[in-house]
Amino acid sequence: MRQAILSFIDFFHPPFKRFISLHNFRYLATGGSTFVLGLVIFYLAYNYLFLSEEVKVLAITLKRNTMALAVEFAIVIPYSFILNKYVIFTHSEVKSRIQLFRFLNLQFINMLLNYVLLKFFVEILGIYPTISRLVVSVIIAGFSYLYQHYFTFSVKKLGNSKSKNH
Repeated sequence: MRQAILSFIDFFHPPFKRFISLHNFRYLATGGSTFVLGLVIFYLAYNYLFLSEEVKVLAITLKRNTMALAVEFAIVIPYSFILNKYVIFTHSEVKSRIQLFRFLNLQFINMLLNYVLLKFFVEILGIYPTISRLVVSVIIAGFSYLYQHYFTFSVKKLGNSKSKNH
């Protein structure tokens, strides 16, 4: 499965190889698929699953855009981890449980950033939720890449305590 995914991605790399390494192109492609999946899930949840502006969950009431975001994360987080671990950062020597812990830490940070930024764009600026979700995702993408590249799936260099990825 990994090889099929990489072959598909690699097919589109030649026009971009002067500008971006194959590794980074693969990361952008899988990240792009995660982004599109998340946007579609958010849109469907917001427009078809949660129809009232407020949704009661147990004893708390949440806005429907917050609930749509929760549904998106429940699906996208496992998908993203699997792609990153088994397709993109396979050369990492960090133990799987540590990778998962670091990845979940990043996702927690991203959830907080997404929540705050989404609320800001939707409730303060009055921008449509799906458009806001798109803007917020782009803002957070760079931070996520650096975090994963240099921390979550880092590779130990021999004779050096600093970690770096290929």
